[in-house]
This record gives sequence, structure tokens and C-alpha cells, in this order.
Amino acid sequence: MSQPKRKEETVGVEMKGEEALAYVLNDIGITKVFSTYFLPNMVKEMLKKYNIEVEFSMAVKDASWLAYAYAMENNSVGTIIQIPGSKLTDAVNVIAQAYMESVPLLIISSVRSHKDTGRARIGEFRTIDDLSNILSPITKTKERVISIEEITVTIEKAYKEAVSNRPRPSYVEISEDLFRAKAYPLSTAGQKPEKRTPDKNTVAKVAELLTNAKLPVIIAGYGIVLSDAEDMLVELAELLDSPVVTTFKAKGSIPSNHKLFAGEGLGAFGTDAANYLIENADVILALGTRFTQLSTAGWSLKYKGILAHNNVDGEDIGKVFMPHVPVVADTGLFLRELLTQLKAKIKEKVNRGASDIIYKNQREVHSVKSHSGLWPIDVVKMLSTVGGFEKVYVDMSATTIDFVRLPINAKKSWYTAESLLERGIAVGGAIASKYVAYGITDLEGILPYLSLLEYKVDKIKGKIIVLNDGGANYIEVSSSDLPTITRSQTSINVNFNEIVKRTLGGVTVETLTELEEALKSADKKIVNVKIDPNFESVVVSRI
Repeated sequence: MSQPKRKEETVGVEMKGEEALAYVLNDIGITKVFSTYFLPNMVKEMLKKYNIEVEFSMAVKDASWLAYAYAMENNSVGTIIQIPGSKLTDAVNVIAQAYMESVPLLIISSVRSHKDTGRARIGEFRTIDDLSNILSPITKTKERVISIEEITVTIEKAYKEAVSNRPRPSYVEISEDLFRAKAYPLSTAGQKPEKRTPDKNTVAKVAELLTNAKLPVIIAGYGIVLSDAEDMLVELAELLDSPVVTTFKAKGSIPSNHKLFAGEGLGAFGTDAANYLIENADVILALGTRFTQLSTAGWSLKYKGILAHNNVDGEDIGKVFMPHVPVVADTGLFLRELLTQLKAKIKEKVNRGASDIIYKNQREVHSVKSHSGLWPIDVVKMLSTVGGFEKVYVDMSATTIDFVRLPINAKKSWYTAESLLERGIAVGGAIASKYVAYGITDLEGILPYLSLLEYKVDKIKGKIIVLNDGGANYIEVSSSDLPTITRSQTSINVNFNEIVKRTLGGVTVETLTELEEALKSADKKIVNVKIDPNFESVVVSRI
């Protein structure tokens, strides 16, 4: 077996490929991975030897959703191992959504052989490059390992890339030939994640604008959450006496009961207070946001003030709104420097009367006309009253989007997506969470995962709430940039009530009383809420 010329550069132990894999995962701090029951036994044994927990699922798509939710909740990487790698095509939409939503995944798979390809092996594509070519547009990096020596350093590099700057999936494939060979893996280099630092002169411009502003407004995006900057956001808002509007994904970055919180969403989807403030602000500081179509209601927000836009990824600055001051930097590092400079300028407490302006312009966001059957906002109101949850995972859809008005007062307790490529966050989050997590979804978000739920429902510490309108409505984005709720010409023809009762041990509710009882019941993990198909949303207009 080959051995590097300089043994001091190796881990000092001869290993097979599967041990080198388990060794490096342990070395970089991975304690849990997600895979399928068909993971080769030799890999399972080595992961166990290195004290790495494996969460098994029947399908790689299920495993990917659990890894996705794990990454979001722990603000770390979700590690997926799939051998052979060809099965990963089942999870393409999940990986693509992780790429769009800045969720770091470390995806490790295999090619059947790098030596003699094209022999029609079981689980083999036409060429050795087919799978990596499929995943290339939706992964941050892709690497192939064909020597045991390189397994350690390649996986370490992929891990670092996954969590550096804008987090995204990284992909590594290992030749299965290495599971039948031995060599000395190279030592890891102890690489640290990279965080883009802000230019101090640019920060000074922003600080000057905010100091002299009459009514500055802060738009908080998901970059706040990713960079653990929630406390700095609140400190900045209080220092400037500046209202804060959050995007849908950034809910909880400032508590909903904070006097400077003006609501979530922008433009047609924003609260009255948020829209008034943004339209009248002379300086707008947008932090860690891409200004997505969903949060901005088709980019319908109106503003006249000076826009300073921060994002860790320069690609996202200027795509939608051209800022007067672009700030390409990690949001947390930018806020730290901005606070330092502002504290040197501001010697006395600022009082712009921001909380009074919010109060005067904040109308009842739950105001709806009288109706008979259950509407989504009824479920939102009931859950906000009953409480009992620590985390909330929401699959955005026509029936669930009203949950963006659910009050969230604790940071890192709200998780959703805005690209809407695939539903699955609700089920994956409720199962993967170590907290009392509630998953909010619809029929389309639960039906593909019935097998996953059937054998993992006991792992749910909270509940999955299904807002079931029979598939009668959907979010329409093809006819206009402004998303609307549209009545479908078809419906989902499935007896879900029976599935909930017999297969999942859940309950179907049709009244507020039944809903309250189900939410308070510790035994019912799945709550199927019958929604009036003709409901009206408090967020999205119906056409």
C-alpha cells in the first residue's frame, strides 16, 4: 500500500477509506450524520467507532430534509452520507433549496469506481461525471477523492466551504475502490470558516447617514440569523431609536413584543406600520437580505430614502434595488463595526419617537370579516393563544402563509424558506428538532413523507399541523410578479382524514373548540385542520 513520503504529514495510522471518512468527520466536529438504512455496514461500524450518531431514513430525500432542518436549527452544517451516490437524484430539489436558502449541507457520496468505469455496475450512471454534473449548479463546491490520503483534507475543505461566508451545500464523492485499500490519510489543517470583513470607510459612511437621519428604518434579513447577530440588531435599533422590519425568514431576529418591531414583510405583504415607515424613512439600512419576491410581495415596496444594503454575497446587491451604499460583508461583522463607530458618535440617548410612530400606524393585522368554517388566520390566533411550542417550521403555501403573523419572541425559533422549490421543512423540522417543534404545512407538504412519519412519528416532541383545504388553492406567481392566492381547478383526491387517524394516530378538527383541544393534547402529534377552501388570507390577496 502506498504511503506518503513524509509520514509526519499524515495521521500516523494506516486506514481503509471508510475509517478515513469517519476519522475526519470526528476531527472536524461532526457528531451526527443523516443517511439511509442501506448505508454499507463497514461505514456504519466506523461511524460508530468514532462516536458519530447516524440518523437513518428509508429514502435519501427524507434524510436530506432532516439534515436541512438540523443545519437550520443548530446554525451549523447538516451532513448527508449516501452510498452509492446515484440515489442523490431523489434529493435534488432539497439540495437546490438549501443552495438558494443559504443552508449549509455537507453531502458525501460515492462513485462505484474511478479505475474502470462504464462496466454497468449496480447503481452506476452512464459516466463517472454524471452525478457531479447534475449537482454542480446547486452546490458551492464539488470534489472527487481517488486516494485515501486525500479523504481527510478534501472533506475538511468541503466542510469549511459549506459554512464560509454565504453558507451553501458542498459535495464530495469518494471512489468505492478506496473501501478495499489501505493508506495513511493526510492530517487535517485545522482550517477555519471564512467571514468577509467590512470596509471601515464604507461602515463610516453608513454610520454618518444613520447618525444624521431623522427617521432611519432597519430591514432585518436572514443574514442576521446566520451570523448570530440578533442581539446586535436589537442593540443597534435601541441605540438609534430605529424601527425594525423583518423579512419572512428573519422573524424572531427581534422579538415581536419589542417596542421597535414594526412587522414582517415588505410592500403589499407588509404591515401598515412597516409600509408607512419605509415610505417615509430618509435612511433605510437593509441587513442580510436578498429582497426576495415573497418577502417583498413581488418587489412592491416603495421608498424614497437613501438605501444602504448589506449582504455577505455581493451577487445579491443591486439585483433588485440599487443601493446608494453597498456593503459586502458578513452581517455580524458589519454590525459589530457599525456599533463601534456609532457609539463613538452618539453620546446621548436618541429619541426619535419611533415606538409612537409604530403604535399610531399599527392596525389590527388579524382583522378579518366574519366567516363560518376555519380560516388559516384562526389557526394562527389559536396557536398564539395556546402556545406550547419552542420552535416553528413552516412550509410556505396558500394555506400556511398567514403564519408569518404568528408572534415570535425568541431568537432562532422560526424557520421557513422563500424560494418554495420543495415542501418538507415542516415534517423534517418537527422530526429532527430536539425541542418542542411545531411543523406547519399543507397536504402537499405532508403526503410525500407519510412513510417517514409512520416510523418516526414518535420522535416528534411537538406537533405537525396540516392546514388542509383539499388542495383547492395555490400561490400563483406566473401571471404577475405579485404572488396571489388562486383557486385550483383540481383537488387532491385522498382520504387524508383516515390516514391521519389510522396510520399516524392523529386527529382531524373542524371547529375552534376541537382545534384548541388538539393543540393542548400531548398525545396528538398530527393535527389535520379542515380549512374552508374559500378562506381569505390576511397576507396574500386572492384572485
